Amino acid sequence: MASMNDDPGDGNLDLVPMIDCIMLLLLFFMMTTKFTPEEKSIANILPTDKGLVATQPSKVTPPQQVNILIYPAGFQRGFGERDYVNQLGALIKQSPNAIIQEAEIRVGNRPETLKIDVKILRQTPGPTLTKHVAEIHQFISQQLGPYEKGGADRKGQDPIVIQCFSSLSWQFALIAYDAVRSYEGGLSGIKPPFTPEKLLNMREVTFSPPRIRNYSEKELGGELFEILHSK
Repeated sequence: MASMNDDPGDGNLDLVPMIDCIMLLLLFFMMTTKFTPEEKSIANILPTDKGLVATQPSKVTPPQQVNILIYPAGFQRGFGERDYVNQLGALIKQSPNAIIQEAEIRVGNRPETLKIDVKILRQTPGPTLTKHVAEIHQFISQQLGPYEKGGADRKGQDPIVIQCFSSLSWQFALIAYDAVRSYEGGLSGIKPPFTPEKLLNMREVTFSPPRIRNYSEKELGGELFEILHSK
């Protein structure tokens, strides 16, 4: 700062305030300037149709899989989500303790179906239960036959995904899983119990992800629509 005795004619200027301003501006621009704009980085990795011929969009082939579909008995294709909601509401009102007793199972896009009765599956071991389980195993074996890929080992076969309607008992899905494993064990020669080491050499069998709890009626109708119209 200039003193009171400084003569203005000497040409002495106090540069400290100007230097402070320059430093503040420099810091501001350093902190806010984008040396490599994000938009430019994104543009570098996006496909372009520049040139004489536009780039054809690549086709994504969905993974091949065999769906085992389990849904309430009596439901058919060709209806909308709202129709399935109404049918489901009527079925639950008629079911004891609001538990759906019967389901149908279908493999892939094949028209044949088989009814499964949860009351029988919950019985103590006996002739009736044994017969019902044998029918399920035989049905799934017959339906999976046309989906076999010739020349491929069991590990190379298309994976199987069990899609069970979320309002049904999980016993339906588990009996289907046991039937598939029995079918695969008969073809591969691998006998139960199926340890993790044995499963590594067998066909992949998984369950579709379960739906969230407190599913609304509309969402249940959408789920039924998806399952019934799956291939």
